[in-house]
Amino acid sequence: RRQVLLRPTIEEDKVDCLRWCIAFPYARLSTSTVHIQSSNEMHDMLTSWISSRGLESTARSFLAKVDTAPGATMNDTDKKLLKLLPHQGSFYFWYKGQLLFYEARQEDYRYFDQEKITLTSLGRSSYILKDFLQECRSEYLNKIRDKITIFGHRGVQWKRDRVKEARPLSTVILRESEKAPLVADMKDFLNARTRRWYAQRSIPYRRGYLLHGPPGTGKSSFSLSVAGELGLDIYTVSIPAVDDQSLKSLFQELPANCVVLLEDIDAVDSAHSRDSMAATPASGQELSTVTKGVSLSGLLNVLDGVASQEDRILIMTTNHVNALDAALIRPGRVDRTVRFQLVDQDVAMQIFHYMFAQQGDASNQDPHSQPRLGVESQAREFARKIPEGRYSPAQVMSYLLQHRNEPDVALSNLERWVESTNGPIAPVQRRSVSAP
Repeated sequence: RRQVLLRPTIEEDKVDCLRWCIAFPYARLSTSTVHIQSSNEMHDMLTSWISSRGLESTARSFLAKVDTAPGATMNDTDKKLLKLLPHQGSFYFWYKGQLLFYEARQEDYRYFDQEKITLTSLGRSSYILKDFLQECRSEYLNKIRDKITIFGHRGVQWKRDRVKEARPLSTVILRESEKAPLVADMKDFLNARTRRWYAQRSIPYRRGYLLHGPPGTGKSSFSLSVAGELGLDIYTVSIPAVDDQSLKSLFQELPANCVVLLEDIDAVDSAHSRDSMAATPASGQELSTVTKGVSLSGLLNVLDGVASQEDRILIMTTNHVNALDAALIRPGRVDRTVRFQLVDQDVAMQIFHYMFAQQGDASNQDPHSQPRLGVESQAREFARKIPEGRYSPAQVMSYLLQHRNEPDVALSNLERWVESTNGPIAPVQRRSVSAP
């Protein structure tokens, strides 16, 4: 009975002691502290751990958001789950018998606000904080195993956009004669023996790929899929949305062993170099007012200048390969080039087979209907009827989705659809430049 009454007293004493240590600067010498910025993935790892244990309920200030439950369908009533995260406040919690103090504050950082979390423990040793953060990391990585993390950017900060199931490479429509060597080259580059080979010869350890072709041919889809195949996170940058300084800052913050996707590389201004940060935005001024785009020299310095990053795979995409400056795609900056083409007969067969292969057995057919061609025969007939070099894979898949449960109808209506589209792909308007 005494022990039951005594324990809360000891805990309260520890809380009072920690409060006193935090409140008085000199007393902070008796504590250990770690700081975590919201721009770092450790922030996601920590908040995930806190939420999974319901500790956010002890906070007094929250950030409310909705999130989709894993595996939820469009008809689920709870598909938008309410989540409350600690926000601009503080609370205490226990970890392995040690009292930890959590505090979150908003700070200005390079024209943008970001959250900084501070964790404090009693004692001058930081072992308990390291142990705690390691557990947060391990638990988070276990949750996203077999998934791909996609990072975008907000200004000069990387920000996790989403975590999604890795898309199998088999679902990316590309000639196997082009896909297989490309993936094999990437896997060989990541091999430990290859890394040692580069190091022994003092060659910068990086690899560059250029994917080009009309819109909708699968360049971005392949990039995301291959990142999942390689088990790497992917960091995406839309060239029209950044300038020289922000691109440099983003590359400096890249981790080792990742895929970097530079989209719309033809938006680089090769005419001249510009100092994109000549003007500093005043307080409250939008960053877009000083964004001037990426110059060719700025991009080249990021890719292979003195301070350029190594330990990464770079993928650049463009719809207009002829618009690229020769200096950008010379060997050493671009190691392999792959053209993503409009649909031909081989690709048309792949798409049709991919969309309807699971419906090809007799168990799914109406016994009173006329015998239906097998999916292989239907795929060949579909490929024979569709004009080559006119449609992108995305357009063909969009058509087939309209008849996703009726391959016979998709085949019989194909000629009517071809006539209605009346020719090749319409010209695509270039995207306007906008700040992230």
